[in-house]
Amino acid sequence: MAGDPCLDRLQSALALRENHRQTFGARPAQRLIFLSSTWGEKSLFGRSPELPRKLAERLPLDSYRLVLALHPNIGQGHSRWQLEMWLADCRNAGVHVLPAEDAWLSALVAADLTIGDHGSVTFYSACLGTPILLAEAPEDTVDPDSPIARLLRAAPHFTMDADPLPQLEQTIAEHDPPRYTEITDLATSLPGKSADTLRALLYQGMDLPQPPRPATFLALPRPSLPAVTPSALSVRVTVESTATTLSGVLSRYPTATPPRADDAHLVVYADEPGAGSLELADVVIGNARTDPVHWAGTTLRALPGCRWVATPATASSWLAVSASGLVVELLADDVPDGFVSLLAAWDAEPPPELRVELAGQVHTAKIRTIRPADS
Repeated sequence: MAGDPCLDRLQSALALRENHRQTFGARPAQRLIFLSSTWGEKSLFGRSPELPRKLAERLPLDSYRLVLALHPNIGQGHSRWQLEMWLADCRNAGVHVLPAEDAWLSALVAADLTIGDHGSVTFYSACLGTPILLAEAPEDTVDPDSPIARLLRAAPHFTMDADPLPQLEQTIAEHDPPRYTEITDLATSLPGKSADTLRALLYQGMDLPQPPRPATFLALPRPSLPAVTPSALSVRVTVESTATTLSGVLSRYPTATPPRADDAHLVVYADEPGAGSLELADVVIGNARTDPVHWAGTTLRALPGCRWVATPATASSWLAVSASGLVVELLADDVPDGFVSLLAAWDAEPPPELRVELAGQVHTAKIRTIRPADS
């Protein structure tokens, strides 16, 4: 009997859950959905390798952030190169694909809901009191009397062919952690005591006295991970205006396959555009601080179908240029690409203030016209 060091560290990290959420760029209004797959043909990734990408494209970007952790054996079985090729579209859709190291621990603490399978990570998620959905639940792969088998029989299933949004929201709203207590209590008979127990056993084996200080584990580290953004977004905008303010409610969805919907426009990020996206882009977002005016002009000439381009101009401002010749300076501390989408939907000289609503949160920006379209 030595307890479970992994579970003890996870549970102690819950006090700093918001710290771990911000590791993955999750905003207060966003749900962080953690997808976990063990290895094998009956696992989540083995059965449905396109699930993470498809899920990302069907969930509003500003309400949901997706993180994916795959068992290291998947890469060992197929080669890391092959796995990276399979995951390319997944990353382009804005899914945060974790490295094979221990970053999954941080994601597990940060998650608002876990979609998993018969792997141990799903069981750990239930132990933390996080809502879970089973994308795969092959009971024949586990001991029928084991705790994980009991969880597979008790937890709700994720229906891949149905709209994911109501499934996620209903599972979170109806979640009752005590529902799984009888099962998760079987994880360890020494909850919170693994450090003391293991140290006592080790020092006993060495026939040495234990140190006088309490036995503890290091706190769960916050991993250093690069920021993740989709390579392209499908954006719908509802616009209202007054003499002084242009307002819009935005619905933004990641897309690895550019949309053709008449009521949406395509925003493409120039750093890592998806294949074929630039030619269809209505808006291109760049990062050309060296000479933003030159970048904007050459990009618009190279992409005749593009209506607006935008790039940071200084540390505190953005330059946005339309195909019709309108040039504006945008002063926004947050979501500047959202304001450019509002400009694209309006497509005329705007009033001095912009407001965009994303997932119920309102963001404001000031705008200054540098050159009207008819100059």
